[in-house]
Amino acid sequence: MNVGPFSLPVPPLIFFISVMVSLFAGWLFRRNRANVDGAVFGSVLTGLVVARLSFVLRYLPAYKDDWVKMLDFRDQGFDLVPGLVAGGCVAGWFFLRRRSMRIPLLAAVVAGAVVWSSATVVVSLSRQPANVPVVSLLNIDGVRQSLAKGDGRPTVVNLWATWCPPCQAEMPVLAEAQAGTPDLHIVFVNQGETRDVVSSYLNSHDLHIKNALLDPGLAVARAVSATAYPTTLFYDAQGRLLSAHLGQFSRASFAQAIEQFYPDIALNTGQ
Repeated sequence: MNVGPFSLPVPPLIFFISVMVSLFAGWLFRRNRANVDGAVFGSVLTGLVVARLSFVLRYLPAYKDDWVKMLDFRDQGFDLVPGLVAGGCVAGWFFLRRRSMRIPLLAAVVAGAVVWSSATVVVSLSRQPANVPVVSLLNIDGVRQSLAKGDGRPTVVNLWATWCPPCQAEMPVLAEAQAGTPDLHIVFVNQGETRDVVSSYLNSHDLHIKNALLDPGLAVARAVSATAYPTTLFYDAQGRLLSAHLGQFSRASFAQAIEQFYPDIALNTGQ
């Protein structure tokens, strides 16, 4: 989802809707005017904090050059299981200690969990199996090049634009990954801009990347149904789509993605 130059990924949207449904269910089933808003917010906040801390500790070396980025949760770097356990413990404490809250709190937790899990499954099932688009584009040197090399390496396709702030923030991370991970074919496909604009941007930001392709007609975006940037697509060695990620990657969250989709590849960003 696009909001001006910004993009709204689906998982956070599902999470937000689930919390709203949870609050509504708690209000609907309240007894003796018992208000469960505080319990719900406390559980959610605790879960988010623990999930973020767990993620940061797991990828701590990726933050050594910029500790402030540990607080930047826009990279969607959270560990689900620790967060669920922590949030569940807080909800359980309220459930055991506040008798008047039990029914509305149970209704809130069940409603939120059902909406979150159902929406996640629906989104997952709605994604059609896909392969790397059969598209050839001019690279930054004016040579025509295909998206996939077909050399047995998995492919990561990043759709970006110079005017997109999240794209600007993640570009150095992906450039480092490309330079240090030869077993991974990373392709940067600029959307809708001219060669001069892209070249000027890369030079002014001292970005040295390979496989910088130009897609002025947005052919790749249409082929993969991308409507916002940055969009990063992960394909296996046979060119089959594994996942599509909307939003900015940090060094840590990109390492997590590579670990998840390509466990046999050691990501080296030079850190």
